[in-house]
Amino acid sequence: MIGIYLSAKNDAEGFRIPVNPPELPFKNSADGEEFTVAETGTVNVPKPMKLKEFSFSSYFPAAETHYAETQFVEPKKYIEQIEKWMAEETVIRFIYVGGSFSINEQVTIESFDGKDQFGTADVDYTISFKKSVPYGFKKMEIVKKKVVDVKSVDKKPVEQVVKKEAPRENPKPVPQTYSLVKGDSLWKVAQKYTGNGANYKALQSLNGIKDSDLRRLPVGLKVKIPPEWTAKK
Repeated sequence: MIGIYLSAKNDAEGFRIPVNPPELPFKNSADGEEFTVAETGTVNVPKPMKLKEFSFSSYFPAAETHYAETQFVEPKKYIEQIEKWMAEETVIRFIYVGGSFSINEQVTIESFDGKDQFGTADVDYTISFKKSVPYGFKKMEIVKKKVVDVKSVDKKPVEQVVKKEAPRENPKPVPQTYSLVKGDSLWKVAQKYTGNGANYKALQSLNGIKDSDLRRLPVGLKVKIPPEWTAKK
């Protein structure tokens, strides 16, 4: 079953999109630059890939409907949560499962446009995301070190500036692993770590497990656990 999930703060905040969009376009592009060279013409100089972008359009139903994938929630609750993430510049997790491909990325919300449907009170919207890549700047401290001239104790100490690099940030966390025992399933593992077995899709995506293999996972198989499941809150 196709599902789109948005969450933040180790799943303390988030929701599933109630009505799946008819399509999920995504964009990968490079940042190549064109130059004109004499006797050759226009040439393109390849550069690194830009950040991946996602966007889709759907609606928040104003009443219970059989089209919804979730229990009814008022449209304003979804809108308030999205606007809160945007105002706080929150990095959220975007998960898409059940289609011909899967997405499990940290993203930021780049735009959110909504409008009321007259006569139904449903809220149409278009939302777009951009992949977020963690980064950090090296901090440099300047430490003044006194150097004494031993040739003459009468001379004033000479100050020497020494550059001291601050400690580097912690490396990217390495996922923990869990060995399956008899009777285990990805649903049970997700329930064990998150308290919600429905999160098994994130586990499936991280380990590259096909839907056809879910019912025949071997005992002893080591599966990687998403770092956010084991991070201290």
